[in-house]
Amino acid sequence: MRARGDRWRVVEARVFDGCQLITMAGAGACNHGVQRRLLAPFDSIELINSSSVQGRPRRVGPARWRRALRELLSRGLPGELRTVVHAGIDLLPYQLQPALAAVRGIGCRFLLADDVGLGKTIQAGAIVAELRARGAADRVLILTPPGLRDQWSQELLERFGIRADIVDFRAVRERVRALRSMVNPWGTWPMAIASVDYIKRPEVLRDIVACPWDVVVVDEAHRVANGGDRHDAVAALASHAAYVVLLTATPHNGDTRAFESLCGIGSHGERLLVFRRTRRALSSAVERRVHRLLVRASTDERRMHTRLTEFERAVRAERGDGNRDAWIALAVLRKRAFSSAHSLHLSITRRLDSMAPAPGTPAQLPLPLDEHGELDSADEPPAWQAVLALQDVDEERRLLTSLAAAATAAASRETKLAAIGRLLRRVREPLIIFTEYRDTLAHVAHSIPEPVAVLHGGLSRQERAAALLTFAERRRRILLATDAAGEGLNLHRICRIVINLELPWNPMRLEQRIGRVDRIGQQRRVHAFHLIAAGTGEERLLAELRERVAHAQTEIGAPDPLGGESPAQPEWPIHSELPDVSIELSDLRVLRALAPPIPFSMPLSGDDRPLLTRARHRSTRRCLGRRVLFIWEVGLEDRGGQSVAARTVAVATPLPTPDIDQVRLVESSSEQWRVQTAEIRRLFLDTRLARERAIEAAVQSEPRTGLQPGLFDDRAAHAHAAAQAAQSEAAAAIAERIVRLEASVAAETGRPRLRLVLLP
Repeated sequence: MRARGDRWRVVEARVFDGCQLITMAGAGACNHGVQRRLLAPFDSIELINSSSVQGRPRRVGPARWRRALRELLSRGLPGELRTVVHAGIDLLPYQLQPALAAVRGIGCRFLLADDVGLGKTIQAGAIVAELRARGAADRVLILTPPGLRDQWSQELLERFGIRADIVDFRAVRERVRALRSMVNPWGTWPMAIASVDYIKRPEVLRDIVACPWDVVVVDEAHRVANGGDRHDAVAALASHAAYVVLLTATPHNGDTRAFESLCGIGSHGERLLVFRRTRRALSSAVERRVHRLLVRASTDERRMHTRLTEFERAVRAERGDGNRDAWIALAVLRKRAFSSAHSLHLSITRRLDSMAPAPGTPAQLPLPLDEHGELDSADEPPAWQAVLALQDVDEERRLLTSLAAAATAAASRETKLAAIGRLLRRVREPLIIFTEYRDTLAHVAHSIPEPVAVLHGGLSRQERAAALLTFAERRRRILLATDAAGEGLNLHRICRIVINLELPWNPMRLEQRIGRVDRIGQQRRVHAFHLIAAGTGEERLLAELRERVAHAQTEIGAPDPLGGESPAQPEWPIHSELPDVSIELSDLRVLRALAPPIPFSMPLSGDDRPLLTRARHRSTRRCLGRRVLFIWEVGLEDRGGQSVAARTVAVATPLPTPDIDQVRLVESSSEQWRVQTAEIRRLFLDTRLARERAIEAAVQSEPRTGLQPGLFDDRAAHAHAAAQAAQSEAAAAIAERIVRLEASVAAETGRPRLRLVLLP
């Protein structure tokens, strides 16, 4: 075709109401390697009948001919994964399984639950890239914690050449200004990366749900496993998406109900394909050593724990041992004591200050500092629970005052901080220190006699990037981090040592922390140090964590971050249902050796005519004899003209030009390939269509929300109308996807095209 003054080759054509969206690749000398998209009939397009030039080969040099041959072979070998060959990744068999399962139509919902550091982001990126190559993922939404958005954007671009926009409240605000009214800004981003805490806001979620998303990817999916705003928002989006990809290295923390909730995200009755591979199963060469350091508590620290026990007894005497809320609140208070005496002191003094007589001047109400979901408040100090209040206020004040004094004395010389100081003097290499609370982090930073880099949930994107840069460039030897900031970090090329100041309630948090350095690419032995206060309740907490780890290991083969003996890992049945990855891996290695570093969609020559040259090497001429080598390309296309697959066929004949018999020979030799390829594609589309129809049925059965009109304004009516419009828009988008898929089920074989000619 000819458009905008140049020759182009059609890569993809999408039909919409009144127009066509055409993706084209440059086929001329000036636009070779360029891709453009245009709208017809708004752009002037002239179709060129290439059949008239098929019989007039273009003579080129041997080097150009060989380069074209490599490109043709890269398109025509039998591998099913189209984009992985050009991706910036190592060809590891287990990382290809999820993408291969997607293109084979084995399922539409995936849980990538490999151990930390085994490349789940790469596997999710491969799924997205392969679906995009087939026109099945025009719109992709990636949901992550706030601190991982930039990392996802960088990984997709560097490894798969996919550009994804980070969408936050600023990006939405700027896009709304540029659009006309009543246009949903979320519909303008084909590849969006957003924070879960941002999209869960009701006014934001309404607009996102109204948009059609082909794929929803949820990173650190364990954060949305339990009920709550995060879970409800992600479940609403996933239930309308054709493909759902959940990523978490810690899917099971010992709570079966939470695990079942995670597995049910986006379900419409179809199964969830679970991929769970451990380092042991993959024979990881990197050894991990876990050190449990029992730190003997000082006299002041033992006194602090004694005073805390006295307060606990007073609360239980009033509330009863069966009061669950009181038990949880006391456990949180005890956890603050395990973190540091300084943290406990802050919690107690805040409670004592709140018990003081209210001043006469009005107090300033706290302002929401993160109403847009940009920060992570998980590491902030917990609020004091009302269930801890005693009826006798004077007795409560007396117990808390005594506890605060004991905590102050213990904070002057904390034994865990002294143990960290000894480790820092012995270990003269970069390391990471993790703690649960932000105020403990500041206390640890103040106690270390050298500059440190600090990461916590209260940092902006720029502050977080600056802190990581100082650590990566070795300007700071020590990185202090909380769990809110530690997920998703790739620090294995910088350090190999992790120190945990206290034990979290969730044992999988320990695995997440260690996984920052125990990842693919780590070349040295990894060391993890768990500091445990001896003679306190932290030893009992260790025993409880061991039980939860054992339970998770029994159900899903979870790793043991506590350094115990791991039982035999259970096998997941999904592995036996996948095609043999070794065959695909062999094809990909051949493709990677042959393929030039350009996408598949680039043309073989400037004018798409067959290329002709003479054999230069004596061995090649000897093999040809008096024959001429003709290399053909047979394409499989859908009804929209989009290329589905291609096959290369070589025919040597003594005739100087191809005749009709040669065309029939090429067609007959490609018949089996055409049938197999069409069957694989049919399974792929059937699985997608089944999912889409289930989504459509679920949307149609959703109850329409009722309207409670306001007494003095129309805000409720406007909100109700917006919700109804969003629901209708989502239903229309799903119906349109089904119509488009049904129209593209059948595939047609194009006439064989002569591509290359080699003369003896």
